[in-house]
Amino acid sequence: MGGNFCIKCGRSNTRLYKGLCKECFLEEYKLLEVPERIEVEVCAHCNAQLINGKWTGRGVPEDEIIYRALENNIEKKVDDVIVDLEILQKRGTISSCLVRAKAKILGEEITQDFYTEVRLKKIVCPYCSKYRSGYYEAVIQLRADERSLGPEEIKEAEQIIEKTLQRLWGKDKLAYLAKKTMQKEGVDYYIGSYKAAKRVIAALREEFGGLVKESPRLMGRDKSTGKNIYRIWISFKLPKFKKGDLISYKGRVGIIKAMNSHGILFYDLDRREMSTTLWREYQKIERIATPEDIKKTTVTAISPTKIQILDPISYEPIDLELKPGMENLKIGDQVSVVQIGNKTYILW
Repeated sequence: MGGNFCIKCGRSNTRLYKGLCKECFLEEYKLLEVPERIEVEVCAHCNAQLINGKWTGRGVPEDEIIYRALENNIEKKVDDVIVDLEILQKRGTISSCLVRAKAKILGEEITQDFYTEVRLKKIVCPYCSKYRSGYYEAVIQLRADERSLGPEEIKEAEQIIEKTLQRLWGKDKLAYLAKKTMQKEGVDYYIGSYKAAKRVIAALREEFGGLVKESPRLMGRDKSTGKNIYRIWISFKLPKFKKGDLISYKGRVGIIKAMNSHGILFYDLDRREMSTTLWREYQKIERIATPEDIKKTTVTAISPTKIQILDPISYEPIDLELKPGMENLKIGDQVSVVQIGNKTYILW
């Protein structure tokens, strides 16, 4: 602008930008606004951050927390600015950081460096406070119906509990195992949240089937709200039979093949076919033998309608009906059999 002069350096007869020549304008122009100090409230145990009154981001690495704090506190003055962040030095909970900005202003490439520090204020989030105090909302009582729990069943159940809680932990901050106690009848698992305990029960039932019963217990009253405080005891009983056991159901004899939350799958030895029943029929099912009761014996004769085997105990010959699927058996073949009462079944 002819006749005007730069208010900083005094240069005249040059185009001015907000009263400054181009060189002085570029020196004064700030690509970013960066505070000298940034403070972030962080849980000392889980690294969750308190942002706008809410706890978020559990398990985030400390360096990532610092970079996020820088990004959230930088104000860009131009749209096309490129920003690089670097942690220069860490001293305890204080990190010295460099923020480098690059942009093209008035046809010139400029680079500006800003220095700031990020302070991590270590406190304890309410969820970790509850965890460290042993807080729980539900107790899962792992038992077996009419029998003792096997060590392999306990091991498998605990793997499912651990895996399920780990999967839920990202969304449910109370999805943790507060403690475990061994009981004469089984094991009790104290779970941080009732919601997580329900998900654990669903996962256990999908693997084992079983019976579930809930019993709320009044533990006291919240002084601040006046509301009753309940905890939920969830009895989870594994069925009286296991996979491979032989059962009697409505006069039919079968071998348990699988169980889940929907029902029980068994192979009907009389009909020679797979069959299912729902858990509401559970009380009508009786365990009559286990895999240990299955014996090996030998086929001694075959006719178009009969097959003869040796009694696995007395070695006396036993004539049985030749049923579909037995056509490929030959004299001398070894077969598995089980004796239920006075009846013998070929399992092969």
